Amino acid sequence: MKRRSRASLPQDVRGVALLEFALFAPLLLAMILSGFELGNYALANNRVQRLASMTADLVAQSGTGVVGATEAQIYDLFSAIDLTAQPFNLRRNGRVVITAVKGTDYDNNGIIENRILWQRFDGDFTSASPVLGCNLVSSLATLPNSRMLPLDEILFHVQVTYEYQPIFSIYPMNFMKLEPSFTRMAMFRARNKDFQTPTPDQRFPAKKNCNTPTGL
Repeated sequence: MKRRSRASLPQDVRGVALLEFALFAPLLLAMILSGFELGNYALANNRVQRLASMTADLVAQSGTGVVGATEAQIYDLFSAIDLTAQPFNLRRNGRVVITAVKGTDYDNNGIIENRILWQRFDGDFTSASPVLGCNLVSSLATLPNSRMLPLDEILFHVQVTYEYQPIFSIYPMNFMKLEPSFTRMAMFRARNKDFQTPTPDQRFPAKKNCNTPTGL
């Protein structure tokens, strides 16, 4: 067999480009998928914040005279939140907490405390504890930055928590040290101080249990 000369070796490079691409392709694909995953994570964060603000504003606008939102409307609100959250499954992988807080002097001792008027819950992610506290455990609320409400002022606080479900992999979030679950909150003062509690409806029991997915 005739051996190739050294002069012919540099010309035999037909497979080099293909080999380089084969080595670089996994890295390129990982970068593209990671960018897509991080973008989706940012979208979920933004969606959760918008839901918290939207819900707090809607609840704060409720109430005309002595009649506020009904329990049926609270159910409808939770359903609307689930639809607005799409494509993120907030009911299965998240938690929504609505809390009405009022500045009261319950003991008539001149000391004003933040007292929970009512709470409503929805979502399977029950490990997301209500940041203001659970009304089943304590009627007093701890507002962010230790804020104290003036006497008789009513504030609506909404907490939305979502446990991110990756499309491809959770690795990009771990690499960037991003939390797999995140909570966003919003607060609005009541437009009408007569709205002390949702109007009862026998068909729609109050979702006030902080320990169950349905709140019942």
